Amino acid sequence: MSYLAKICILFTLSLIASLIFTKVLIKLIPKFGIVDHPDIRRTHKKVTPRGGGITLLIVFTTFFPIFEYTTLSNFYYSPLIMQVFLPISLISLLDDIIEVAVSIRLITHLICSLLAVLWLIQPSTLFHDELPVYLDLAIATIGLTVFLNVYNFLDGIDGITATESTHLSLTIILLSILRSDIIPNIDFILITATILLAFSLAFLVFNWHPAKIFMGDVGSISFGFLFGICLLMIATASERLFVSAVIAALYYIADGGLTILMRLVKGEKIWQAHLNHFFQKAIKKGKTTYYVIFNILFCNFILMLLSVSALYYPIISMGLALLTVMITLIRLIL
Repeated sequence: MSYLAKICILFTLSLIASLIFTKVLIKLIPKFGIVDHPDIRRTHKKVTPRGGGITLLIVFTTFFPIFEYTTLSNFYYSPLIMQVFLPISLISLLDDIIEVAVSIRLITHLICSLLAVLWLIQPSTLFHDELPVYLDLAIATIGLTVFLNVYNFLDGIDGITATESTHLSLTIILLSILRSDIIPNIDFILITATILLAFSLAFLVFNWHPAKIFMGDVGSISFGFLFGICLLMIATASERLFVSAVIAALYYIADGGLTILMRLVKGEKIWQAHLNHFFQKAIKKGKTTYYVIFNILFCNFILMLLSVSALYYPIISMGLALLTVMITLIRLIL
């Protein structure tokens, strides 16, 4: 059986499993009181189950090792990724249930990010040996920690994380296929991105407005962590792929980064729930969820194309990507 056929089987099985488990969770989670109630810091209007990311936890920990063994005949990546993925996902699940202290979560994120970079990224370096190894390691670790938290922060309206994750999965797969000759850990990236794509599409069925279930921290943090690792792997391959990886995630980087900076300037606690992201401001101004999601979706489609063009014209592509994101953010708040 060809590698492509196995990837298609992995996608199909992950999609079916994600649909089934998420459907079950919609009925099961409320019995344990794991729900989000409407309040002034949230945009939804009814009590909604929270914790749909449990499906991602189950599907990834099940299918990744199975597919790795059936395809590569070994368990090289599985022990490494599970030792960092499980702690970060389980602490996020616990936070969905009983609210874990910010300090404990942040320490967990930093430790897991550090180990992920040490075990899965190095000896490749983010800045291609232009910086001392310890400095490159520190930047990659902090960058991964910040990225997974930004991914969590932006999980603020129905469908946004699932659509963003669909975009990132497809872009990562596309870049990996186009530059499979130089991207390290290509099997890890393709297996992970395929599972994430399947879960994203399945979850979108239930999370599309009006949402029947929310992802919760267990979903958004897990997404951010796995996508962050894949993007780091791609970025280490070459300077042009570094640009491609940044462009792929640029909407979330821009909305999340600018919002965090503005909140820091105002002296606000950036880890607390709020309605200050650009897409949330659009909702507060009366724009529909569909309007917001389709604007971001179109922006991400352009970013996907520019991620590919950055392989040939990195400077021009980055300039156009920044312009695209800027126009999107302005459209949302005007």
